[in-house]
Amino acid sequence: MLEKILSFFDSMVLVLWEPEKFFQMVLEEGKTRLGLYFLVFFSAFLGFMTGALLNNFALAVGLLVLFIILAFVKILVWTVISHLIAKYLFKGEGKFTTLYCVFSFTSVAFIWGVLGLALFMASGKLILAAMILWLLMVLWMVILLVVAVDKVYKIGYGRAFLSVIGIPFLLIALIGFLMGVL
Repeated sequence: MLEKILSFFDSMVLVLWEPEKFFQMVLEEGKTRLGLYFLVFFSAFLGFMTGALLNNFALAVGLLVLFIILAFVKILVWTVISHLIAKYLFKGEGKFTTLYCVFSFTSVAFIWGVLGLALFMASGKLILAAMILWLLMVLWMVILLVVAVDKVYKIGYGRAFLSVIGIPFLLIALIGFLMGVL
């Protein structure tokens, strides 16, 4: 049991510091479904910490469940969009289910958000440091998503970035512009 727990944390470090190597290893070994465990663990941890910030155990448990559900939905939506772009626009060779599971590993970046919450809980004066850690969380998640799309679809980092961020944000901006005009 201890060996599995230590392996989990070893994998966490690899995802954060060597995502290319980690995603390649996971794809080669066929262990992509492990990403779902990461998603549940880190979403629950972030949700519970957010509830703990408010000193309410019931709310902490409720947020734990809510964060898990929202994480699965977020990863699903992001996977659908990225898959459609990478597979059909850029002719990538990956599969939707593989991308969904690999995207789940990106929840490891939540650790920066948890650290930010911990800093804020320790001292309300450290709000700037907490915000910087939350920004780091978002940026690192984008990096992990781009690496994941590249490893699953083999389309290069530029096209992977366009699949994850570029084209979706362009479409959102276009829709926003059209809604403003109408």
